Amino acid sequence: MSNKIGTVIELNTVEKAICKQLAKMRYENARNSGVKNSKIGSQSDEFTDLEGISGEFAFCKLFNIYPDLSIAVRSAFQGNDDGDGTLHEKKVDVKTTKYETGKLLAAPWKKTNVDIFALMTGVFPKYTFRGFMKSEELLQSSRLSDLGHGQGYMAYQQELREFHES
Repeated sequence: MSNKIGTVIELNTVEKAICKQLAKMRYENARNSGVKNSKIGSQSDEFTDLEGISGEFAFCKLFNIYPDLSIAVRSAFQGNDDGDGTLHEKKVDVKTTKYETGKLLAAPWKKTNVDIFALMTGVFPKYTFRGFMKSEELLQSSRLSDLGHGQGYMAYQQELREFHES
């Protein structure tokens, strides 16, 4: 697999429409199902959901894998969140931030069934792939940090790598 770190992906008109509709449907379905909105920060719910789904979609486009188009409620609290895509039989949880120098973050309460995390940076509809980190490497107590919104697992972009099947 060629080096994809730093690759910029821009969603086309159809992809943007799909992401907007998915964001709206997932948000409504989660709230109607009683799932607590656990976003961190002052951004709007619409922005949070659209950016997350669009980052996932851009990631899937880059790696030529099918995006998760479901609106089923997935709860990290219950451990039934299997990530955002599968790459070479590894479950991937895609994290998105608007900050170009943003960090890979994961909530400390999250029960994960994923093998690797991926980081996308950017703002709808344009994202940059920053790299991967294995779950067991990210989800360590030594990586707990507080960036002003409570404890969470954190890795810097320079620690992220390309995907290796081993």
